[in-house]
Order: sequence, then structure tokens, then C-alpha cells
Amino acid sequence: MSNKTVSHFVGATHTNEQEKDLWQTPKSLYNRLDEEFFFEVDLCASDKNSLHPKYFTEQNSCLDKDWHFRSGFMNPPYSQTSLFLQYASLQAEKTNVTVVALVNANTDTKWFKEAFKTANEIRLMTGRVSFEKPCGTKANGNTKGQCLIIYRGRCKSPCAITLVDRGDYE
Repeated sequence: MSNKTVSHFVGATHTNEQEKDLWQTPKSLYNRLDEEFFFEVDLCASDKNSLHPKYFTEQNSCLDKDWHFRSGFMNPPYSQTSLFLQYASLQAEKTNVTVVALVNANTDTKWFKEAFKTANEIRLMTGRVSFEKPCGTKANGNTKGQCLIIYRGRCKSPCAITLVDRGDYE
């Protein structure tokens, strides 16, 4: 009998957890959103994967300061989605910033339910986003769908959920 571990789950990932938290948003998706929202900062980046000249890193975290800009983009570490979305909601209300977050479309989680209560818009994406690994190569086999959670500052409109085609952002 072999010592090799066999996965019985469809779509099981072979990417280590730390690397998954560093996947880069495809530039085409970011650029398309930037045309709509005019981002002033990348809130969750590293020196290797930042998509905007102004960005926050793990060492220079966006989570310990007020956000004094009009709009920001975040593709948070998926292991800490709840933490980053809670802070985005808080900062949207406190500083009137617009925040666009690209996250897994985990509609069965507590953080998704909370985001529905506090966000202005959720865009569920058809298809799966093809992220890039930290080394710059495409990450194969994304096992989850994504969504955009949008906080529009102090706007009090109820959350609208729409379905968008991933191809519209490529």
C-alpha cells in the first residue's frame, strides 16, 4: 500500500494555505473595477502583488488606521475575510470611503450574512476568477466562485445582489 495521500474531494486544493493568501487579482479584473471606482489604494497587498502604487501590506496593515481616501480595493487574505470585511464596513461608515472587496462567494458563512446587512451591493460572479500565484504564474484550479462586496461610504441603501459575468471583467 502506498503512503501517498489520496483526496476524495472534488476540487480539493494542493496549494498551501500561506500561498493562497497571496494570490494576486488578475490585472484585467482590477483594471475594469478601477475604471468604475477610481481606486486610490490597494488595501491588501504585498510588494510583489500590489495593483496600485499606493498599497498596504501585512507589515503596514490597513487594519490599524483610519482610511482617508475616496475608494479602495481589497482582495483580503481569504483566511481572514471576516476581519477585513468588518473593518471595511466600519471604515465606510466612519470615513465615508467606498471599498470594493473581492472574496469567495461563501454564502453559507456568518461573514457573508453580515456583509449582506452592511454592504450596499454584492455582485456574484459567474465562472471562476483565474488568480495569479505570488511567483506570477496562473493559479490553476480555483475551486470556488467569487463575489464583489461593495461598501459605498455612508450610503444607506439596502444591499442589492446582482449576477455578473466574469467575462465582463476580463
